[in-house]
Amino acid sequence: MRDIRISDEVALVLTAEKVNALRTGPDPGVTQCVTCEGQADADAEPVSVLVVRHPTPGDGTIFNVLFAHAACAPSTVTDSEVVFDLAAMMERMRLIPTVSADDEGPVAAGLLMEPMFPDVEKAEAPANAYLAAFLRHGLPLLSLHDIDDLTPVRGWRAVITPGERPRLLRATITCDSAEPGRGPLIVAADAPIVVDQGWLRIVSASGAIRLYAGLLGIGRSSDRDLMTVVRAIGTAARQGNLCGGLIDAVLIGT
Repeated sequence: MRDIRISDEVALVLTAEKVNALRTGPDPGVTQCVTCEGQADADAEPVSVLVVRHPTPGDGTIFNVLFAHAACAPSTVTDSEVVFDLAAMMERMRLIPTVSADDEGPVAAGLLMEPMFPDVEKAEAPANAYLAAFLRHGLPLLSLHDIDDLTPVRGWRAVITPGERPRLLRATITCDSAEPGRGPLIVAADAPIVVDQGWLRIVSASGAIRLYAGLLGIGRSSDRDLMTVVRAIGTAARQGNLCGGLIDAVLIGT
């Protein structure tokens, strides 16, 4: 039986809906313990819900929800001095091109998008806030079953323009929907992307790109072969750390 432990202190700072969702636990019930970094299986052992409270610019507060073995850490709320500027973080991320294909479908071009910080828990960067921002902009959370069958997402677009040298391109992701008090979301790649003519032909012919946005853990890895990418996407989906969809793509001057 799944054993998710949520203290009164933690329940007090979260909404009732969030608490109910947390009591169900991750699906499947396996996540990573933020304390020992080992696998935490809520179906086999008690798992605590931890909340880290971060200040934001303008005297706001943002909460990051994490899991840990109950034997490693009790369910508590802790305060961090790390100021979290979600708007600034959302404006610049790593964009990594890839290709994929269904068993019966055509080859599709894709972009993997992940935040700049290399280790979410150690850096105390609010992973949940990052994903929540995408959800608010209409980019849905993906399960393992959704990875190869992405639904079109309206309002999202990838704009691909020439870079400084051949094969180097600049990629920008935009979303027309705006949060209250803010303009539309615009995410610029932290560095040029490297693609071949095949990738460009796929984008040109389809006018679309598969976008996977999540905590993939491959941004600084030199090993980005197809199987590494597939495993990273699958792991992020299993841990509830992946959003995505099929978005429009525009090539300008390429």
